[in-house]
Amino acid sequence: MRRSPWLCLIALLLASAAHAADDRSITLVETRPLETALGNPSLAATTPVWLDMIHSANSSLDLEEYYLSERSGEALSPVLAAIGEAAHRGVHVRLLLDANMHRTYPMPADSLGKLTNVELRIVDYRRLAGGVQHSKFFIVDGLEAFIGSQNLDWRSLAHIHELGARVKVPAVAKSLEDVFESDWQASDTSKTVPPADRAHTSWPLEFTQDGSSGQLWLAASPRATTPASIPWDRDLLVARLDAARHEIVAQTLTYGRSGYGFTDSTLHRALVAAAGRGVHVKLLVSDWELGGRGEADLKELAGVPNVEVRISRVAEWSGGYIPFARVEHCKFAVVDTTWLWLGTSNWEPSYFLSTRNVALIVQHAGLASEARKSFEADWNAPTALPLGPDAKLMSRPHGERAPAGERVYGE
Repeated sequence: MRRSPWLCLIALLLASAAHAADDRSITLVETRPLETALGNPSLAATTPVWLDMIHSANSSLDLEEYYLSERSGEALSPVLAAIGEAAHRGVHVRLLLDANMHRTYPMPADSLGKLTNVELRIVDYRRLAGGVQHSKFFIVDGLEAFIGSQNLDWRSLAHIHELGARVKVPAVAKSLEDVFESDWQASDTSKTVPPADRAHTSWPLEFTQDGSSGQLWLAASPRATTPASIPWDRDLLVARLDAARHEIVAQTLTYGRSGYGFTDSTLHRALVAAAGRGVHVKLLVSDWELGGRGEADLKELAGVPNVEVRISRVAEWSGGYIPFARVEHCKFAVVDTTWLWLGTSNWEPSYFLSTRNVALIVQHAGLASEARKSFEADWNAPTALPLGPDAKLMSRPHGERAPAGERVYGE
């Protein structure tokens, strides 16, 4: 019943948004959940950008993803078909997934891995660093890359608010290839191989876009498994927070000072210190965090002068309840409408200390302003609820089971 509208929507998006990225070094790419006014409508949509990149592949396509989850006829299906078509025309496709999540979603990835010219590997980051492979990026022909909060998941293309970037900077792609190659080799538990560090890129990189010059860093976590020439994500992010003079705005799925066996207050202290010197701090967090271990930390932060915290609720879809969807999943921060941090890490210690993640840090007023507009739309949405020290906001189900009185989409 819904397949035809999806195909029509994708065709329209392909005709417009994908080609807006053609002459830009960095293009912000967003998934705006259906039936909402969240995000920045001027940004390119995820599906057509992914399709444009995959269709352009000539020799190689390397994807490092948290997991792969498909629902037939939904927005990811054309993407998987494009990957299959690329392999058929001789592109060497490598797909690397997290071991734990692959056990949850084995079938789509295993089926893709059986195609000619497609290799599939699973990496156990619990063994490597105590965490998971949580990054979401892919590289085309070693020349351009995509980094963002978007998982390789049909929900991430239609029912979750996501923000990423298409990066047409070969030096970034080559450094990301070192991250990928490090984890690809680490998937072989029979040997120990040090992180690949072939690109030896000197950061920051200079670039010009829309008539304005800018600087760009690639960062990654955790330190132990990251190529030596790529800086640690947490330190670069904290440096930007420490340099803030007027405003910090940030969005994340979850927030906290501890979890998964790790405790680290570095980000929390940086936000408090910024507020203490007069910087206006706004933090928007998904309602996924309500009732979780980080709610107390958020309430404490909300009690600091010059800090505002809001909880984002994405309205349910009219088609039914969708498990693990309809949430704020973006992971980005804008500082003084000049700096943009855009990553795959939620703001909890384990994402920086034990888990594979990547990020871009960009000094460019135009890009920062575009991301700032996305934040502002969500911050001012009627579904954004203020969280104060004494607030009592009800949590909302996001798991497999639908709330009472609702039906799961497709059942």
